[in-house]
Amino acid sequence: MLPREAEETVRVGQGVFHIIYAPDDAGSARRLVRALEEALPVAERWATLSAPVEIRVHPSHEALETATGLKRLPWVRAWARPGTLDVQSPRTWSSGASEADLRTLIAHELTHCVVYQATLGHRPGANDRMPLWFREGMASVTAGEYHRSGYEALFRFYRDRDPARGGSGGADPLSSPAPLMRSSSQFVYGTAHLAFQFLLDRAGEESVRGLILRMGEGLDFEEAFQAAMGLTVVEFEDEFRGYVEGRGWSGGGLSRRPGPSLPVGRG
Repeated sequence: MLPREAEETVRVGQGVFHIIYAPDDAGSARRLVRALEEALPVAERWATLSAPVEIRVHPSHEALETATGLKRLPWVRAWARPGTLDVQSPRTWSSGASEADLRTLIAHELTHCVVYQATLGHRPGANDRMPLWFREGMASVTAGEYHRSGYEALFRFYRDRDPARGGSGGADPLSSPAPLMRSSSQFVYGTAHLAFQFLLDRAGEESVRGLILRMGEGLDFEEAFQAAMGLTVVEFEDEFRGYVEGRGWSGGGLSRRPGPSLPVGRG
């Protein structure tokens, strides 16, 4: 007979969370509440959490994979959807889970919940057209994560894949990341972080919030992006690649800010 699960409802600011856990994870649930208290204000940088979120604590990585349908992704510790957040119990993380690690993870995942809800995420497929670099880069930058795959690694990648230099082209961590996810997930997420930070530096927070608002009003991602930023997604991706390739990076310095702002849409 399986142990009976416990459920606790907590309110953090205006957010409501239903936390479900097995008796062995009562301590993990308390840690999650503390993480929520610090992470929600960070995630609500872009919009306000508008509906309750159910957080289910899973006793192992295998249980997390079973619940979410993820397979052979050992680095995943949580998975967010508009109204749910599945978390592998911090007590079972192979690398251990400090309070800072947990706060960062929850800030990352709550950013997804906030944005998915704000962009009509309860409508089937509404968020599917967000590029990975945008949704994961936003969550990573918001949570204050740092990825070792910085500008130098990305510069070398684009240099080595350039057909003019004898490269074969192929997968791109920006526009076609799926083929790289299993073998180079950190590189893909690092690229997402850099691309979103580049967008933020160039266009500003109000433009990003405007993009989210437009999606909430019914525009799809590409329409909302062009309206808010004044250029298409493809044009932005090309400009980011050009920035990386043109600088000849010798380090991963996120402190190097781009030049003049991108044109920003009105309204």
